[in-house]
Amino acid sequence: MKKLILSCALALGLSATASANKYTLDEAQVDNMFAKSTEITFEQKMSSELNLVNEGMSMKAMASDTKTRGGYLVRSFFCGAIALHRYYMGTNKKAMWAMYLCIPVVGGINGCVDFWWVVFDKEAMDKYANNDKYIVWLD
Repeated sequence: MKKLILSCALALGLSATASANKYTLDEAQVDNMFAKSTEITFEQKMSSELNLVNEGMSMKAMASDTKTRGGYLVRSFFCGAIALHRYYMGTNKKAMWAMYLCIPVVGGINGCVDFWWVVFDKEAMDKYANNDKYIVWLD
């Protein structure tokens, strides 16, 4: 078995070195491409990227502060156990966040129930907006 593995490795190594000799690099063409290029700085690149992003967005979309159902569901699904979805909806109570982290099983269950509650009840988003209660879905 060792001989088979060694012979396969040897054959693979020889084929790799044989095919590597086929490639050549035209240094004159590379130098020509570098001569034609323009040099930019990091700051120039970032400012041009930001301008493209700002041009692509409408002013109304940039100024809107509405909470979407999709944004809530993504946060609830991936970060429900640490109450990120509740902060997204406006809950500012630090004790609630501590309860999610100190009791991870309960926080995970509560985050899961929050997720499925909003999936099946489209009007449940209104209950979560600026609500400081730990268990919203029992009301």
